[in-house]
Amino acid sequence: MTRQALFALFLLAIDVAYLQQALELPLPFASGEPGPALMPMVLVLTLGIGALGVLVQELRGTARHEDDEDANFSLRTIALILLTCGFVWAFEPLGYWYATLAYAFGVAWLFEQERLGAAKALLTSALISVGITGVGWLFFVTLFDLFLPQGYF
Repeated sequence: MTRQALFALFLLAIDVAYLQQALELPLPFASGEPGPALMPMVLVLTLGIGALGVLVQELRGTARHEDDEDANFSLRTIALILLTCGFVWAFEPLGYWYATLAYAFGVAWLFEQERLGAAKALLTSALISVGITGVGWLFFVTLFDLFLPQGYF
């Protein structure tokens, strides 16, 4: 059994635990509206399909493994984990706008600075973060009529 197959099994175990928690929420469209369980159910389905696909490919021996430096655990991976933890921590106290702008900017800059260089990446990342934050707000507030935290100040 390869490391990728073991990781896929680990993801499936997490997926089952997440599914158990998602099923405690009101079911989507039970009252005619998407409801709070829609996105968790979509995530459960997406993660399950992806993990099963990796597991099947690994067990059949048809998975392709490319030996490139991006496949290794890098500083960028650690930075993404730290950014995500910071976003989760800051979401309520800072509110949707500040936390999402900062998170989207940080993630975009991590990927764009390698491609464009540090200076050009600043402007590109700023535009990406404004776009993602605005579309996210329109999606959740306008389409789903959900409350997004405004922050403590």
